[in-house]
Amino acid sequence: MALKKIWDIIIIGGGPTGINCAIEAGKANLSALILEKGVITNSLFHFPVNMTFFSTSRLLEIGQIPFVSHNDKPTRQEALEYYRRLIQHFKLNYHTY
Repeated sequence: MALKKIWDIIIIGGGPTGINCAIEAGKANLSALILEKGVITNSLFHFPVNMTFFSTSRLLEIGQIPFVSHNDKPTRQEALEYYRRLIQHFKLNYHTY
């Protein structure tokens, strides 16, 4: 029998906003669970492959973790890598599918 966990916060949607909410919850000593309907940052995953963001990588940074990109405005692939690194760095409880 699996143990059941009670979460302080359940976040529906694991995009940048959901990730940011979970990070901030952790800083406030609250447990958070992110539920994503598809892959990690599913909405960004489905953006056009060659897409470039309108915002700079600095404006997209979360949790004081630098968002390093080759150009001023990051690509879809760079964003996907960045958000995956955030999930690992903060050890977020992120459940896909």
